[in-house]
Amino acid sequence: MFSFSTIVSTAVMLASVGAYATPVARSTCSPNAQGAPVSIVSADHWRDLKWGDANSPPVNGDVIIGASTALPVHVSQSGQFPTSYIIKDATNNNGLAVSTTYGNRLILDTASDTGTEANQLFDIACQTCGTDTTPGNAAGSSCTISPQGDSNACVRAGDNGSPLTVVECDWHGFDAQLFNIVF
Repeated sequence: MFSFSTIVSTAVMLASVGAYATPVARSTCSPNAQGAPVSIVSADHWRDLKWGDANSPPVNGDVIIGASTALPVHVSQSGQFPTSYIIKDATNNNGLAVSTTYGNRLILDTASDTGTEANQLFDIACQTCGTDTTPGNAAGSSCTISPQGDSNACVRAGDNGSPLTVVECDWHGFDAQLFNIVF
């Protein structure tokens, strides 16, 4: 028969081990917009901003801004390894793609046909993914969007009319760096 102190000691030890256990990493998924045009919307409900363009129709060199009206885009896998995405303007027959610049802004640039233009490739990791293409549903929710191969950099939404920028990721759930990809 076990003594009371042995039982208490064992319980305390097991509780301590559980308290110091490493949490399981949060899993992510890769969105599949199935070729449909989508909007990229800030997950920060206070901002309620979409990836937009001040010009209509968009032209080469335009800066991507936070806007109340979305720029419809195609979010497509590049076809290269490792998996990355190209974000193309859906209103311009995919002739323009979102590109990173040296000033850490996102601009529209002539789209690469090869899928290998480094400044047009993005890594996208979402907390949840869906396949229902009904308008208003999400292909991906709470997604981080980063220049390919730079997991420490994230696209960040600013204020209405302000350029989107690439900044150091804030891994504490900063909503301005999370986006929903919406049909």
